[in-house]
Amino acid sequence: MAHLPLEGIRVIDMTVVWAGPLATKMMGELGAEVIRVESKDHFPSSTRGFVAYLSKEMAASMGGIGGAYPNHDPGPDAFNRSAVFNVHAINKRSCTMELDQPEGQEAFERLVRISDVLVENNAVRVGEKLGLTWEHLQAINPRLILVRMPPLGMHGPYAHAVGFGAHFEALSGVTYIRGYDNADPSKTTETFHMDDCSAHGVLFAVLAALHDREETGEGMFIEFPQAENMMQQMGEAFLDYSMNGRVAQPHGNKHPYYVQGCYPCKGEDAWIVLTLEDDAQWQAFVAFAGTPQWAQDPRFATAYLRRQHQESLDPLIASVTQQHDKVALFYALQEAGIAAGPVYDEADAYADPHFAERGFFKPMTHPETGTHLYPSHLSQWSGLSMRWESPAPLLGEHNTYVYKQLLGYSDQGYDQLLERNLIGTAYPNS
Repeated sequence: MAHLPLEGIRVIDMTVVWAGPLATKMMGELGAEVIRVESKDHFPSSTRGFVAYLSKEMAASMGGIGGAYPNHDPGPDAFNRSAVFNVHAINKRSCTMELDQPEGQEAFERLVRISDVLVENNAVRVGEKLGLTWEHLQAINPRLILVRMPPLGMHGPYAHAVGFGAHFEALSGVTYIRGYDNADPSKTTETFHMDDCSAHGVLFAVLAALHDREETGEGMFIEFPQAENMMQQMGEAFLDYSMNGRVAQPHGNKHPYYVQGCYPCKGEDAWIVLTLEDDAQWQAFVAFAGTPQWAQDPRFATAYLRRQHQESLDPLIASVTQQHDKVALFYALQEAGIAAGPVYDEADAYADPHFAERGFFKPMTHPETGTHLYPSHLSQWSGLSMRWESPAPLLGEHNTYVYKQLLGYSDQGYDQLLERNLIGTAYPNS
């Protein structure tokens, strides 16, 4: 097998929630050794699940959050069983260090000396308190690449604002633009787009910094403001306001120029999204519909008129789509040259023949949750087989490896840490 791009690179993962953990997951897939440095005294809410311990009855009452556990059963150690963590911690190791203790700081600094990359996306104040500053870490390891992912940057009036992707998407304007036409913002559901796009940006930045280090021999501090990265993806809206003073308006499932929408299909809660860009696609759809009389309405004579009168056209399109199964309709419209896609739920995605043929869902066996099909790699590389080796680690599962093999602690030194409750494999149950 060809060597993966990040083989021989060690990454310290001090990330939370989704954006940071996904970035380091992709580094692990590319061959890096990813070591999660975790606290056993402070539970990372929204990272290893939402609470460390909960009953089966509580999980059953928590809807989708409770569904993150097999058979809705959190078990005695819910923090090791949650899909929230297990899906983005594949190929990683876990060790526990208490950075607010001198012994934890000593162990952490030893790990920094022998590592290549450190990624963290905690609140700015948390990172500062833990000593995750470039000045401190560069003095320990001048070749280190440090990535800090504050939502709004390391300085400025909002640098210390706390929150999740939903809050900063709202602040950046994304939530407003992707809302529904003629509906107030309370109807706009969350997407956490900032988390997803941040992870990919961080991976690119780390690869570029490692390449630069090959030339210079020097490490680098990468400040990655997640909201600013996300705002790059709506640049046309900002430019429209800058040049024309026009504020972009929400348009829901509609397209600014084409007839586009989400339409009902045969069956319960079945839907398809389709787009009619030009006259050729319109004629193809009319032919598929059996050339109904309403298609001759002069309001629908051109692409421009159809978009202007879409409110009148939508119920007529729906009268056609609701006669068909969503998947069969997807195939038929694609065959006719019309962009369309069925609205899938998770069961649909697992059953889809395309994903099955590509092997997108891969089995992984976890000691606490058993064997399940997980979403696999976000990309495929010619000549390379990306890593799919080990399940998400149990809390502190690799303490012995990290402390004894990597950091050189003696058996006696390691046992003293255990005896003093400075390392462990569980959170306080309180």
